[in-house]
Amino acid sequence: MNGEAETTDSGTKKNERIPTYVIGLDDILEGGVPKDYIVLVCGHAGTMKSSVGYSIIYNGAKNSNLKAIYLTLEQGKESIIEHMEKLGMPSTGLDSLVVVDLSRVRKDITEDKTKPQNVDWLKSIIGVLRNYKERFGCEVLVLDSLAALYALTTFKNPRGELFHFFEQIRDLGVTTFLISEMPTDREVFGLYGIEDFLSDGIIHLKVEFTDQGANLYLGVVKMRKTHHSRKYMPLIFENGAFEVVRQ
Repeated sequence: MNGEAETTDSGTKKNERIPTYVIGLDDILEGGVPKDYIVLVCGHAGTMKSSVGYSIIYNGAKNSNLKAIYLTLEQGKESIIEHMEKLGMPSTGLDSLVVVDLSRVRKDITEDKTKPQNVDWLKSIIGVLRNYKERFGCEVLVLDSLAALYALTTFKNPRGELFHFFEQIRDLGVTTFLISEMPTDREVFGLYGIEDFLSDGIIHLKVEFTDQGANLYLGVVKMRKTHHSRKYMPLIFENGAFEVVRQ
């Protein structure tokens, strides 16, 4: 397939994929992540989840002019931009990539006359993303992170509310990468243990410690409608690019 989209008689495309631009990974994913999928990018602290997510949309914007939004609910916008520039991913002059932080989200919400202390964050963030898509034409999105979103939210029925949240993201028609920090006490890919069922794909990053230091690995746990290896591969970052080493 190599990421090429088949064209139907009506001229519409199917099986279209969004490249990750992680060297070696797109070959494994038959060209990339299927368009409009929701993918968890998960791991414990220190596994470069945010950097991988940013790299995907940065390179999509740079190489394919994809309209991309990086929504950070933890770090400020300037901090994210500065950090990514130091990693060799400068956003200067890249008009198709927008970084939005929590302070901007709060401003967008309060402009809608909603009191911040009474905010339904799941609903409000969907509303903000919908507005950005309408104004900006967003095609790919990174939400960083689910853990930060959960910290803002009091769930009465986590399973039902998260199902609804994921479905609302799906309705946006945007390929979405959700940064998910895995809890240290359980082997689940999200805090509530249901995020993996709700997502279309899971990219898992993990660290293995040796006498020589810490080594980073990447594994594709699942990617629907894709024949892929589930082997964990060394993940390296050099000269502003991620690469998996196939063994």
